[in-house]
Amino acid sequence: MRRPSPIAPAPRFRSPAAPATLATLRQPATRPTAAAVTADWSGRFRPDIEGLRGLAVVPVVLYHAAVPGFAGGYVGVDVFFVLSGYLITGLLLREAAATGAVALAAFYARRARRILPAAALVLVATLLASALCLPPVRVPDIAVDGGWAALFSANLRFALQATDYLQADRAPSPLLHYWSLGVEEQFYLLWPALVLLVVRRRGNGAARAGALAFAVAGASFALSLRLTATNLPWAFFSLPTRAWELALGALLAVADARRVALPRGLAALAGWSGAALVGIAVGSLSAATPFPGTAALLPTVGTALLIAAGGQAPPAAPSRLLATPVPRFIGRISYSLYLWSWPLLVIPAGAADAPLPLWQRLALAALAVPLAAASQQLVEQPLRRGRGIGTVPARNLAYAAALSVAVVAVALATYGGARWRLGGRGVDSAAAPPAALVPLLSGPLPDDVHPSLAEVAADIARLYPDKCHLGARETEGAACAYGAPASSRTVVLFGDSHAANWFPALEPIAAARGWRLLARTKSACTAADVPVWNWSLKRVYAECATWREGVLRAIEAAPPALVVLAAVRTAAVVADGRVIDGPQRERAWADGLARTIRRIAATGAAVVMILDTPRPAGDLPTCLSKHADDVAACATARSQAVDEHWRALERATATDAGASVIDPTDWVCPGDPCPPVISSRIVFRDDHHLSTAFVTLLASRLANALPADGSIAAGGRAAAP
Repeated sequence: MRRPSPIAPAPRFRSPAAPATLATLRQPATRPTAAAVTADWSGRFRPDIEGLRGLAVVPVVLYHAAVPGFAGGYVGVDVFFVLSGYLITGLLLREAAATGAVALAAFYARRARRILPAAALVLVATLLASALCLPPVRVPDIAVDGGWAALFSANLRFALQATDYLQADRAPSPLLHYWSLGVEEQFYLLWPALVLLVVRRRGNGAARAGALAFAVAGASFALSLRLTATNLPWAFFSLPTRAWELALGALLAVADARRVALPRGLAALAGWSGAALVGIAVGSLSAATPFPGTAALLPTVGTALLIAAGGQAPPAAPSRLLATPVPRFIGRISYSLYLWSWPLLVIPAGAADAPLPLWQRLALAALAVPLAAASQQLVEQPLRRGRGIGTVPARNLAYAAALSVAVVAVALATYGGARWRLGGRGVDSAAAPPAALVPLLSGPLPDDVHPSLAEVAADIARLYPDKCHLGARETEGAACAYGAPASSRTVVLFGDSHAANWFPALEPIAAARGWRLLARTKSACTAADVPVWNWSLKRVYAECATWREGVLRAIEAAPPALVVLAAVRTAAVVADGRVIDGPQRERAWADGLARTIRRIAATGAAVVMILDTPRPAGDLPTCLSKHADDVAACATARSQAVDEHWRALERATATDAGASVIDPTDWVCPGDPCPPVISSRIVFRDDHHLSTAFVTLLASRLANALPADGSIAAGGRAAAP
């Protein structure tokens, strides 16, 4: 999973003339001002918290820019979650202490004025820039992201995408960072109402709010631990698994309300300890760390200690450092800096279709600072104070709804325009197979290319919609019999998604020859008997080992006539709990493949190994949409597309273990360079999976290469040679 690292916005606050007391807070309430809304629970201006926002956003931006030393910079989002929970809960408790209630409409109106204007501006700008600069085939997905983001539900969109193995390899969206706004706004929608329920009763409302925050934190943290181990995308993106971080901040606000504070002698130690924990998280965590889980305790507990230490009068170090002008300036613009920095980095890289060098990434990150400062002064602050739109809650909420609808309309228009641009290239319906395979290496993309650029990403084998190709966490699937399901002659297709690649060619062969074809494929799970790492789950792929063993036992229990194997050559092999590389990886993989083949062959089944296919230099549909007038730009040199060393290793291993070998290299790459289009078919639907339209053309070649009917016996036993 490609992890985003956006920061969560937190309010700014100003100091009244003197610190408020519990007595003054119980005076009749007036309409909240911007200063009152952004103060901590006691009403004191906390310059250290403003600086803490700056401290949080810098590593996030440097992480986005892939600057060495900031591999864990994404934890800035966790710092902001704690800060937001602290500030918002303090605001709610102060209002409840003063009035005995919480004005929900006024609260939501303030949040809309604070969050929506800048978010909408950057969202629209990003949609327009994407439509102008990025390859057209990418724009429809980004437009859909924009619609979800406009409704503050981008976190749900990206959780669904990250869970979908069909979309796991897609380039990062320039709107990916909007996920954290979704988490926060969903929290803000629910939390004030829950606080209102507990503070309206007589007695100590702050104590009941503390009990509520403690319960939310406990339940959410338990769920976070569970899903981090079992369903990482939802653990990372969803509110239920992130709410404990905001609830931790809420507990700090409750402690303030109940006058619970650190002893002054411990404040400095707590502050430096908190800064160290955040620093350790930034420097030691990485994209490979299962997150949030227990790893999120480093930045969240560190933030809590910094907040608690800064509450002393005078504040303890390092809070005094955070209160200096530079961190405070960065803190003031942190929300706009977060909004602008990610698309500024992603869109140029997408337009170049290559990683940017470090100096360019740093320059773009630096450019985000003045842009954020201007956005904060010209958009955030004026509208937050109600300039031009007032502060009447009903009117503010109406404006917010209208603005969200307008942004959704822009997203829909962007989607429609992109689809229209792509619609002129290719057809979506299946075409008759040509008599010969003709590579296309020059000239424009033909108008009759199949599938169309608009549909090629979805040109997948029917195994996927039939739920017969398993995802990362699945270990058991349906029966999934194709071809001639009632036949006594069974053929098994076994392996990862590169085995599933061959299903569109194998299915018509099975139907024509009267074979019962069983699909046994699973995402990123090689048939080779070797432990592998799953990058999306960020751990050893235990589900793969369980599933593979189940398939092998089923083959032993009811031996088929033929087993067809195929596997991606880039599987992440594990030894002693770590990913290995080089000759050690090759030996481990070859030994595992040999064990699988010999175990199958021992049942009497014939075994065929289809060698892995060549690979294009990048995402092929993206390239073709960018160079539709010159397909030569998307051809790949054979030396780059074909790994001759791995090809020889696969062949030797399979042959020595007793399998027949089919080499499709020349089918996919019939010359040098490898063509992006063959017989008006786009060869790949991404950067390594063949398109169904192209694989279907290979059915006759695969049929000629497979064992003849007389070579395999009915009932599953291989005939004597």
